[in-house]
Amino acid sequence: MSGRYSNSCGRLDAMSEKVVAGIDLGGTKLLGGIFSEDGVLMGERLISTCASQGVAGVSDRIKWVLDDLMDGPGRGCALQGVAVASPGPVDYRRGFIYEAPNLGWKGVPLGAELQKAWGAPVWIENDGNLAALGEYVFGYPGKYGIMLYLTVSTGIGGGLIIDGEIYRGADGGACEFGHMTILPEGGPRCGCGNFGCLESLASGTAIGRVAREAVARGRCRIVSKAVDGQDGEIDARLVCEISDAGDESASFILDEAFNYLGIGVANLVNLFNPEAVIIGGGLAGNQRLFPVVREVVSQRAYASSTENLDILPARLGGRAGLMGCWAYLLRVRQAGAKSP
Repeated sequence: MSGRYSNSCGRLDAMSEKVVAGIDLGGTKLLGGIFSEDGVLMGERLISTCASQGVAGVSDRIKWVLDDLMDGPGRGCALQGVAVASPGPVDYRRGFIYEAPNLGWKGVPLGAELQKAWGAPVWIENDGNLAALGEYVFGYPGKYGIMLYLTVSTGIGGGLIIDGEIYRGADGGACEFGHMTILPEGGPRCGCGNFGCLESLASGTAIGRVAREAVARGRCRIVSKAVDGQDGEIDARLVCEISDAGDESASFILDEAFNYLGIGVANLVNLFNPEAVIIGGGLAGNQRLFPVVREVVSQRAYASSTENLDILPARLGGRAGLMGCWAYLLRVRQAGAKSP
């Protein structure tokens, strides 16, 4: 998509040939886009992340996406800066990724590598933080002072915006919502190495795993039939489709996952007392998610914290992180920052 998003924060520069870029790095997909000085998304590219290729392979794919954008819609423009939305805890000051479990990364100085390749300043920020900022600035502009965002897709992440600012914690590791422990005993192993994390129970990856386990036990016959016995093809998308068609076993799997998600949201509501919880990611489009989550939160969170609480779907869809990159870069340029 190429189109203008309303922007009340100001302009980046006075010269129209200057552009900035955003890269939303996910566990399965990599989305890049370039923006004009006044916030027009001039072009975007979406490709598979191919995490199995390791740090070097994924880094090359990131570089290819931006090179392709600059050779296409950005041809002849001067690249002024790049923001990368990365999974996992990061040191945004150094452009350093501490850990990204869904990519299998630990200790990656991605900012320095990309800055060397492009010759433009590069900022690395947590993807949940930037998606939260995108929804705060463009999805629900000016509506909430304290807004909590969760993304529920391959993994579970999120961010917290307080009075317009990203809450990062002491060392940039705040709001790793997917790694709060929900089942301390007997929970499935998470990609982070812990057991019983919310991500291991309620993410798209978790739903696919539970469905495959059910098929292996002789249940969910319609799921097995849909893939002709090829268990490796069973994923959350398929489970959602079969549930939507009326299959009770698939719906049970989803409801169990969304119940865990509701428990996690209730914990966050009790901790932060936000005005709104915005839920995005691929699973947010499933018709069962919001009714289940709202019901669980109403049962488990303090009534005083839920009386005026909104639990709503994200408005930017898959572009929340990308638009968060633009909002972040705009603030950086306004503050006069030269480099990470």
